[in-house]
Amino acid sequence: MTAAEPNPYRHLIALAAGIVALIVFLTFTSGVIGYLVSIVVAGAAVFVGHRALRDRGRFLLAAILGLVLSYFVLITSVGLLVVRLTRLG
Repeated sequence: MTAAEPNPYRHLIALAAGIVALIVFLTFTSGVIGYLVSIVVAGAAVFVGHRALRDRGRFLLAAILGLVLSYFVLITSVGLLVVRLTRLG
């Protein structure tokens, strides 16, 4: 049996997921619900980014950039959600 060839588009999908997470963060952050939506989208983008890093290919740098963007959005959203919840309490 032969091994499956790596999908070169998986790296570009990871980059696109990171960009989508950043766009969602910049447009939907208007409160607790917006932060939660941003966390979910960024979490999905982090998952896609980690799956893309398993394969080697020409666009590996694009997957790394998408993963960095996703983690940035995820950490920032969680931090802002924690600050908002502590101010409510």
